[in-house]
Amino acid sequence: MTQSRSLSKWKARHAVLVWIGILLNFAFVLPLIFCPEWILGLFGISVNQLIWPRFAGLLLGILSIFYIPATLDIDRYRVFAWLAVFPSRTLGTVFFFLAVFVYDQPLGYLAGVFLDGSVGIATLFCLLRILRLEQNIAEGETGMRRVFWKWLLAVLVLLVVGAFALFFLLFRPVAQPKTNDLAEVFNHGSIGNEEAQGIPYWIWRVLPQLFPEHLPANADGYGAFGLYWRAGDEVPVGLSVKTLGVIGRVAPNCAFCHQGSYRLRADEPARLVEAGPGTRVNPQAYIRFLIDVGADPRFTADRVMAEIGKVYDMPVWEWALYRFVLVPATRAALQEQGGRFAWMKDRPDWGPGRIDPFNPVKFQNLRLADDHTIGNSDMMPLWSLAGLATTNTRRFSLHWDGLQTDLYETVVSGAIGDGMTYKSYGGSEEGLRRIMDFIRLQGPPPSPFSPLRPAGDPYHVDAAAVDAGRGIYIAQCAVCHDAKGPRYRTPISIVELGTDRHRLDMWTPAARDRYAAYEPSYAWSFTNFQKTDGYVATGLGGLWLRGPYLHNGSVPTLRALLLAPAERPGQFYRGYDLVDAENAGFVSMPDTPGERYGTLYDTSRPGNGNGGHLWGTDLPPEAKEQLLSYLKTL
Repeated sequence: MTQSRSLSKWKARHAVLVWIGILLNFAFVLPLIFCPEWILGLFGISVNQLIWPRFAGLLLGILSIFYIPATLDIDRYRVFAWLAVFPSRTLGTVFFFLAVFVYDQPLGYLAGVFLDGSVGIATLFCLLRILRLEQNIAEGETGMRRVFWKWLLAVLVLLVVGAFALFFLLFRPVAQPKTNDLAEVFNHGSIGNEEAQGIPYWIWRVLPQLFPEHLPANADGYGAFGLYWRAGDEVPVGLSVKTLGVIGRVAPNCAFCHQGSYRLRADEPARLVEAGPGTRVNPQAYIRFLIDVGADPRFTADRVMAEIGKVYDMPVWEWALYRFVLVPATRAALQEQGGRFAWMKDRPDWGPGRIDPFNPVKFQNLRLADDHTIGNSDMMPLWSLAGLATTNTRRFSLHWDGLQTDLYETVVSGAIGDGMTYKSYGGSEEGLRRIMDFIRLQGPPPSPFSPLRPAGDPYHVDAAAVDAGRGIYIAQCAVCHDAKGPRYRTPISIVELGTDRHRLDMWTPAARDRYAAYEPSYAWSFTNFQKTDGYVATGLGGLWLRGPYLHNGSVPTLRALLLAPAERPGQFYRGYDLVDAENAGFVSMPDTPGERYGTLYDTSRPGNGNGGHLWGTDLPPEAKEQLLSYLKTL
């Protein structure tokens, strides 16, 4: 083959490549102009104003037209040939690469890197080859030159193929299967935190078997953390499994903290309470387990793969991916998590049923300095929130201290706190809205306490006592806790309330201002964060399932809540799920099964104070019993 014939072939190849690039561009141009939501949704990208993607599609189409002359006559229109590479494909590749890896834009923008990068590299190679052949026609060509260009082509092809493989194997988000079951979405739906918090499924699966000594004492597997695991489910309630690339990753979701369980009798199985108060779950123990595992020198690829092999016969390609990539990456990520949560060592333990919800956000997301505040508080139920829309006359408050007044902003900011970024927000927004729909409508289970139960049944309450107690409730409690009460869902001043103020002081004006302007380059549109001076008067639906009581769970039963603070128990045990039929709450006192299965709670520890909330404490004994009878039925 003469060099002239070779030159003609390379020019023809260049024309084909440019046309392929034009057609690939128009595969984006037309959808961007006519159905931008659809095409952006395929790549997990969310945009508030669709005029801009439509405009981008129009510009891309116009730019693509300028490539055409080089396909018709590359000698005459050489400048158009170079335009297709410099600046077009080159700047496009750099722009999308920086958008993802420097400015934390969604991973879907990597499609631009792969499209512009692969077409640009191939087109550049053709141009350089054409130039070399044109030069060699005059100067001659050596075998060494041919070898160099072949190796260069091979390297470029490997780089492009490797980049595509990396994205499609490890980072390409795959939507979870669609379901109309909103409870399933709440219990196992993704909140977009798999890239930041997700653990490859098979590694997650074998960690308790590999490191049982790092689990809480007297516990077995992931049940050690109080999570409810339904028969047939892939993971416990509160964990999602979502595929990134080809690997399923396990990450916590809203239900991790907002799930409850109870038993009415010691010999019956526990019952799941969806969106309920997380009275048994222990997120701090789960975090510490993962940190300890990451720091354990026995966390090696050989041990992990041997344990996985006992339960799953992996294909060779998946085995290699786990063995050489995922196990080392997971170990490094867990070790990094240990540094992020080092601040916990200086605070009292959370214990089961509690969490410090916003200090992790302050220190990790908002980059605020450690102010040594303590935010330990109970995990609230998420029941019947449909009536909390802001009206012209009232702004209902959410969270214990009312730091938010908008339900959707609360859901989104909670997902951010658990690891969602705006790279994954576009693919998670629909799921977050469905979670919000669920908690707007889901209510507590009916109380087992009823006058209709036979006398002698532990859950029987006297009808006359319930009626009398209802009158006391209306007179003394409804102003704050009834949905029609003027103080309902509003913060009650800490001076008036008198309860432990540590959780209130944890949320600072600086945190409010920083979160309101969180990642300003992306339109989160947070406008409802606030700083209050007290705790919110919440509704009392499902009160029998909410023990221990007060925002920090410092009073074990409703009966104890009606005592003067000095008479309330100073120590009890949390985390047992047997309902205390006599006192309302859960069995929790010393010398009961609550001591055996629970965790000690000491009210003398910082953040654990059981003072305040004096309403009802001055009632005569008979009135207290009547009010207690009514409260049990809520």
